[in-house]
Amino acid sequence: VIMTPATAGNTWFARESAVAYMSDADRAILTSTMNDLLNSQPDGTTVSWKGPDSDASGKIAVGKTHQDYGTTCRLIKMENTAKGVTGAGNYRLCKDDKSIWRFAPLSNIK
Repeated sequence: VIMTPATAGNTWFARESAVAYMSDADRAILTSTMNDLLNSQPDGTTVSWKGPDSDASGKIAVGKTHQDYGTTCRLIKMENTAKGVTGAGNYRLCKDDKSIWRFAPLSNIK
């Protein structure tokens, strides 16, 4: 997953969510935690993360793994808090041709 300030500002789920209030260090921890979860943990795993120098924190649960668009996709439930703002939602991520996880529409689940 690539989570930069520009991504947070331009991704629909992130514009008004806790991600928009996170520091670069917070987003780096969130991204690292999410990548580890998506790449190496079985369905049903939940992990938590905490920003190194802030009140930012969250938890991510990975659900169903499935194939779509000729690649691996995974469903996640994510809840994050930063600067008193909490955001939560269900998302789907699929690997692109460079094996980077990208957010994908939930409506195309097979």
